[in-house]
Amino acid sequence: MIFCTLFNRAYLPQGIALYRSLERTAGTDFVLYILCMDDFSADALGRLELRRARIIRLGELEDDALRTARASRTLAEYCWTCTTPLLGYVFDRHPAGEVVTYVDADIRFFSPPRAILDELGDKSIFVHEHDFGPEHAHFRAVSGRFNVGVVAIRNDPEGRACVERWKAQCLADCSFDPAAGRCGDQNYLDERPDRYRRLVISAHPGVGLGPWNIGKRRLAAQRNGLLVDNRPIVFYHYHELRVWRPLFGIRPVLMARGEYKFTSDVVRAIYRPYAHELWQAIAELTTIGSSILRDLQPMTLGGVGRHLLYRRQLDFSMGRIWAAR
Repeated sequence: MIFCTLFNRAYLPQGIALYRSLERTAGTDFVLYILCMDDFSADALGRLELRRARIIRLGELEDDALRTARASRTLAEYCWTCTTPLLGYVFDRHPAGEVVTYVDADIRFFSPPRAILDELGDKSIFVHEHDFGPEHAHFRAVSGRFNVGVVAIRNDPEGRACVERWKAQCLADCSFDPAAGRCGDQNYLDERPDRYRRLVISAHPGVGLGPWNIGKRRLAAQRNGLLVDNRPIVFYHYHELRVWRPLFGIRPVLMARGEYKFTSDVVRAIYRPYAHELWQAIAELTTIGSSILRDLQPMTLGGVGRHLLYRRQLDFSMGRIWAAR
């Protein structure tokens, strides 16, 4: 399978964890193109020698249109603007008919990602809904029906037309403006079912899981993996999870922005393994001389109580993750 993602040094641990999850679930049957939004990330990934990764420096992708957009956008908005040029870049390096899957850096695969291709079949575009839990349904007004965390597009006429239209839309406006109902590149997905006849909307309960919908699902651990509503979890989107520099000690702290609530089963089965993998990634970076510990936002005295609650939750399966905005 062909994947692509992008991130800067702030998301290096997540990007490494994504790559490792693909190694576990896809074996050698994948390649991951990584657009590095800064040279630090590209240099660090080069030193890690990730065999199935293809490193792209920003200068290889940028053109005049992107450079013009960059001047007036936040870093996040510019990253979202680069998603579609990245898809086009990868299309140009593979034969017609191949499927390229864009993946956000804060995704972890739990089971083989080929389930995405199985569901796509011979069609051209694969999307998944947010499928918000009732307590988060109000997010749809800003975030839209579909989530851009994983989008698979075939390199065929309809797929390319979709990417080109999406690219033009993002170059025109890729702003994050909740008051105006704008959420970067994501809102443009909502028009797709009416525009593209070869589009598939995922019906797999293990696709598109995130903190906004995990509360409505039934988890079950079996010998061969984790199930959700009796199907294997394919991937989970760790939206708004951040790594912080601790006030005391040296181990980084993981906290979620917002006030998502989780059961002890979700913390134990989904968040604890990911926390361990992010800590491992940070350690890897330190070992190769690319430590990001000083880059991490430090905890404050006001956040100590939330820090301790989170560590207690992680260790003893309490049911809530807190963070400061």
